[in-house]
Amino acid sequence: MIKLWRRIILPVYQAAGAKTVLEIGAEYGTSTNVLLNYVKTQGGHLHCIDPYPAFEAKQFAEQNRDCLTFYEDLSLNVIRQIPRVDVAMVDGDHNWYTVYNELKQLEEVHGEDPLTQPVIFAHDLSWPYGRRDLYYNPDNIPAEFRQPYASKGILPNKSELVLSGGMNCTLHNAIHEGGPRNGVLTGVEDYLTESKLEWHFLHLPLYYGLGILITEQRLSANPQLRALIERFSPSAGSLSLIEQTEHLRCTDGVMMQTIARRLQAAEARVAELETRLAEGLETHGQVPANS
Repeated sequence: MIKLWRRIILPVYQAAGAKTVLEIGAEYGTSTNVLLNYVKTQGGHLHCIDPYPAFEAKQFAEQNRDCLTFYEDLSLNVIRQIPRVDVAMVDGDHNWYTVYNELKQLEEVHGEDPLTQPVIFAHDLSWPYGRRDLYYNPDNIPAEFRQPYASKGILPNKSELVLSGGMNCTLHNAIHEGGPRNGVLTGVEDYLTESKLEWHFLHLPLYYGLGILITEQRLSANPQLRALIERFSPSAGSLSLIEQTEHLRCTDGVMMQTIARRLQAAEARVAELETRLAEGLETHGQVPANS
């Protein structure tokens, strides 16, 4: 999501006057660095949640303790503990149960006044996980809300998982695409249907799908923010073009993963042959001269 920072996300932050930010899903810390630099300029604070960060999160948080609080836990265990924020970045576990309940908890924390609700950015609303659950750890999802899944890949325009290859073939993907309680976009839509608040929802189907949720009352109170969201809203013609471009980008992404797997396999085979060659030469050198 952070790759959309300068052109889309940052202008919304600025128009909303955002100071305090919640990030759900840090992974390598790239987005965390960007968001931290932003809140520093605003005299704000960043709350970041990731149960398994792929960087030295504790050390990083200690170095920036005045403006960063890091929670190494599941988002649904933490959100109710966090103070109100101006913006929430939802990009953690990409499945219906997690996203739906993250949004419900955020609404609960921020109260009934629509003006106190944060601006919410939600990622992965398009293919492959808009209508298909992904489970980083299936045991974290209650059985009654967990789709049948397998560690097999995904292809565009194909509901079933493929036997080999495809996108993200080592992850726990729902066996079928679509249907109730399946996918990030479905989670967002179900939340919006049940929410007591009146939300404006902008879905930009680019870079795996970016959603922006802002209450209608907050937009009415901030003409600059409303004008910005209206400018980002694509027309019917441009929407079709964006979707086609995104489809081609995703197809290229599947191809790049295929090439990467083949390259990795080739490198492993070369390493194996080099080891066998070295062992053979070493064995040959040890043969007695009179043999």
